[in-house]
Amino acid sequence: MAGRCERRGQPASPGRAVGPLYRAGEPPAPSGLVGSGGEPRAALAAAVERAIAELRALTAEADADSAGILDFQIELLLDGELLAPALARIDRGEGAALAFAAAMNERIDEVTGEADEADSETDETDETGAAAPDPFALRAADLMDLQHRVLDALAGRTRADFPSGAVYVGRDMPPSVFLAHDWSAGGAIALGAGSAASHVALLARARGVPMVVGLGAVPGETGDPLLVDGTRGLVCLHPDGGEMAVAPAPSPESTPVPASVPVPPAAGRPGLFATIDTLADLDGLDPARVDGVGLVRTEFLFAHAAEALSEERHVAGYRRLIEALGGKPATLRMLDLGGDKALPGLAEGDPAAVLGLRGVRFLLAYPDLARIQARALMRAAALGPLCVLLPMVTVPAELAAMALLFEEEAARLARQGVEARLPPLGIMVEVPAAALTLDLFPQAAFFSVGTNDLMQYLAAAARDNPAVAPLCAGAETALFRLLDHICASARAMGRPVSLCGDLAARPEAAGRLRALGFDGLSVPPGQIEAVRAALAAAAPNPPSGRD
Repeated sequence: MAGRCERRGQPASPGRAVGPLYRAGEPPAPSGLVGSGGEPRAALAAAVERAIAELRALTAEADADSAGILDFQIELLLDGELLAPALARIDRGEGAALAFAAAMNERIDEVTGEADEADSETDETDETGAAAPDPFALRAADLMDLQHRVLDALAGRTRADFPSGAVYVGRDMPPSVFLAHDWSAGGAIALGAGSAASHVALLARARGVPMVVGLGAVPGETGDPLLVDGTRGLVCLHPDGGEMAVAPAPSPESTPVPASVPVPPAAGRPGLFATIDTLADLDGLDPARVDGVGLVRTEFLFAHAAEALSEERHVAGYRRLIEALGGKPATLRMLDLGGDKALPGLAEGDPAAVLGLRGVRFLLAYPDLARIQARALMRAAALGPLCVLLPMVTVPAELAAMALLFEEEAARLARQGVEARLPPLGIMVEVPAAALTLDLFPQAAFFSVGTNDLMQYLAAAARDNPAVAPLCAGAETALFRLLDHICASARAMGRPVSLCGDLAARPEAAGRLRALGFDGLSVPPGQIEAVRAALAAAAPNPPSGRD
């Protein structure tokens, strides 16, 4: 057995934890949005077979009427004509989930159109005088049900989790792996490469998971005790008894505050909002302590493409968020995929592609995906106060194209009789070209500055590359000058402007951000109280009264 051994790297998320070492294996081969037709065809065929098996199992236990409905759905899945459009899209290079979801949406639209034509030609009633059942509407409902069932079957391929309380050791860690793991039992992260500015580091800080990056080769075998000190950037294999007994010191950010003490917004200070990465973040959030949710990173809500392509999955998650907030507003960012953000079966992560097809560019390149999410967001907007953020916007034409897409889907929902509301559309200000020309975006209802991406594009230094990431810190003066310009432009337009990202969660920056005039700051739930205290300390002293 190896003896005690230390390695030093870069601190990425503070705190200390000891646990059994878990060495990550190679990730599964990507299924890809673009690739050969063989593997997606096989995946779709397997999902359809699974859906048929599930329906047959339900049929065996159903009454006669229900069994008839299920038998009809089975016949639809066995009909080659239903799957032919999806297979054709696969042959053109689309992944299985996107091809099936888009093809089914087209068929549902066709059936809905046939129903509208039938309604205009006849007004039949049954023997009781009630409107006769619409066979086209019933067929559309069957198609929607099958679409969700097959997408659920496609989403069955999940990455294996690692033991609770373990220390994850690997070269890097995909955000999807972090989000799929239950961190309530403790644990930590030790990476040979990685960056303190990466998305997974951001998630670790938000959850209070100790993390060290840039360690190189980490010694040890699976199960060996490994201590991770994310504050000092240190890991220790086989720590001595004294080291293992040291409990992590609670940070000010993670100190719980009694939920019975509501804090109303102070006049003149920015609104304080929560940043949500997963629905689990809502469990520790007291709505009375915040002004709402300022950013929901919706790309982190789904583990597989088939989930992101299911309208009902979107609606269910958004409904839970709205209900948890009890009437307070929420701002949801549309799927920000591409670059270093992967979604297996839809977008494969490539940190080198941060200047490529990502954010709103990805959504416009794959409008079937954008339309599914837009419909879900509008259905959720009918349930409570909700705004929508468009990620990675560069030019006004991108905002105009997405606004038109929302209007088209709103009309589609209206034709189907689905309750929905067009939410206000804002843009993420994270591309310097947009930051310098906000006056060209009068169609935007509001602005939200994403400092993580804005900084890396401003400094021309990838935040996930430890060799150049320090340049981002060195360019902070330039960033604050640009933030001043952004706030002035937004005020001149009469548009609210908020800020999210690591900078918003830094208590030492709160005074400068307040002075710039931001209307809101969005921070992880565990850092809200530290930022609140910093904002209060930075408040100008009120003038003294006279006797």
